[in-house]
Amino acid sequence: MPVLIGVTTAWSIETWGEEADKPGGIFYNPVHYTNVLYENGALPFLVIPPVEINKDEDLQAMAELTLDSVDALFMSGGGGNRRFKAPDMPGLKEQQPVRYRFETMLLKEAWKRRLPVIGACRGHQMMIEALGGTIKKETVTGHQFDDYTKTAHPVHIAERSRLGSLVGTEDWPVNSMHCQVAETVPDFLKVAARSPEGYIEVIEAIDSVFWMGFQFHPEIMSVFDPKARKIIKAFVQEAQAYAKSK
Repeated sequence: MPVLIGVTTAWSIETWGEEADKPGGIFYNPVHYTNVLYENGALPFLVIPPVEINKDEDLQAMAELTLDSVDALFMSGGGGNRRFKAPDMPGLKEQQPVRYRFETMLLKEAWKRRLPVIGACRGHQMMIEALGGTIKKETVTGHQFDDYTKTAHPVHIAERSRLGSLVGTEDWPVNSMHCQVAETVPDFLKVAARSPEGYIEVIEAIDSVFWMGFQFHPEIMSVFDPKARKIIKAFVQEAQAYAKSK
């Protein structure tokens, strides 16, 4: 049986606002996330934040049931936020409060279970903030590029990192489309790559659990970059190992 990998989704009410032709909004994410999982022999499972559930204990139960059903978790990006723009971009919680609340519970529970997790862009930031790290209040410039299919800047990969063992290089050109960056990471995560300015671009777990967050989008880069494909393949393999251990 293929492994089942949960992919988080955005809610259009939080990202685009109310739209007359979409009463109640829609849940969505770009096809890149699901395509790359299909291509590596996994089945994607869209994870939708419960909108009508307000009690913490009920949300926690939903988070646990969700993770009971999957073998790994892919934390997706911000969904093309239209409601806020830099430099007046609020924090992750203020941007998408419903999504933030549920994803925080998912990530804390995933860490307890040592469930494999990968994150891209906002997903990378959620992995950091949900577990005790911080995101810079100030927005950054020079990292907003319209074409995800082209690389925008290099990142420098830390020595003796999981990322380095997968990618096999010191400097790696990556794509970019963000205006917020992480400031600090939790004690059990470490910085695996930085941009030329010193921004945190990749994080990973200090121990053996597969937790990797990318400020860029390896799921898109996998179309044209063998290094990104290695990362996604390794992620699916970790999901397979987790499934066997259950």
